[in-house]
Amino acid sequence: MFPYSCECADGSILASFTLGQAFESVDHTTYLARSTDGGLSFSKPFRMFEASHYKPDFTESCKVTRLPDGRLAALGYAFDRSDSEKPVGNPETGGLLDDVVFISYSSDNGQSWSPWDLINTRWGPHVEASAWLTVLQSGSWVSPVTGFKSWDGTSTGRNCGRLIRSDDSGKTWSDEAVCMQFEDEEISCYEQRLCQLDSGRIVCIGWNEHLKNGTLFHNHFTISDDDGRTFSDPMSTGILGQASSVCSAGGETLLALHAIRRDSERPGVYAYHVDLSNGRWDILDEKVIWEPEQPIIANKRMAQTFAFLKFGQPGALRLSDGRFLITYWQEKDGQFVTVAMRLSLD
Repeated sequence: MFPYSCECADGSILASFTLGQAFESVDHTTYLARSTDGGLSFSKPFRMFEASHYKPDFTESCKVTRLPDGRLAALGYAFDRSDSEKPVGNPETGGLLDDVVFISYSSDNGQSWSPWDLINTRWGPHVEASAWLTVLQSGSWVSPVTGFKSWDGTSTGRNCGRLIRSDDSGKTWSDEAVCMQFEDEEISCYEQRLCQLDSGRIVCIGWNEHLKNGTLFHNHFTISDDDGRTFSDPMSTGILGQASSVCSAGGETLLALHAIRRDSERPGVYAYHVDLSNGRWDILDEKVIWEPEQPIIANKRMAQTFAFLKFGQPGALRLSDGRFLITYWQEKDGQFVTVAMRLSLD
């Protein structure tokens, strides 16, 4: 589950994803698989970290990015599972277990990884850091994060999206920039993703719904024209999706992927070719790239926001040949599987 991929310096593709006995099981941890044929096939999964990297009762999920110097960086978060009877999410309050945000590095194309460096944010131990690290044209490292409610349902900080940022190659971090916020602070900014267009413009997208009354909103996006220091007000994509992502497609266009699970006659993973030349979400083309064989039924044992998690976290990697490698996860016959497929916009 929760996959993403990166193209290594040697030309191989490294995919990261989590494996465990069941959804939210305490043995969930990150595994890697390598492709040497452009994503057509992958190796047998191998475990990314040993428990000694942090604490044995923490289970992590992270995504890998190649840095300009050829090293790999894995950014993610890990939940405290010391109480094995508790799920990650509290179905009564919508809160989550305590967690930490971390980054780790590899100098051998993912064979071994450094001890975790922890990244502090204004939310303390209640942060969603599900996006990969992006290296901007300026050289700064950034990734969008948001806050979770604590296990008892209380908030430890403002409900918004923030940009964690390092201007010194990971030595220090800040989260001053707000990358997504609504007037109503009960509207979520979950599963944010961002990309930088050729012009330098940064586009951030999020999963937005009302955390108290359950109202669903279109995925919204924000724009930054000052290297991620400030962002526009949220603007609607017109797409009623949940987890989504954006990937630069050349010029002022991007590839947007949306997991549409609810209030749709045709749920599935949708791909959109979008033009942002005029600062609007102008859709050039769209396609359903995957759809479930069975109806999506809510899991009543989970918090309402996460009750429809039967597939999700679609992400795109633009390969050196110009094509895109798409990854997402899905539930199939009671098993959660990670899927990779190639896509061309031609």
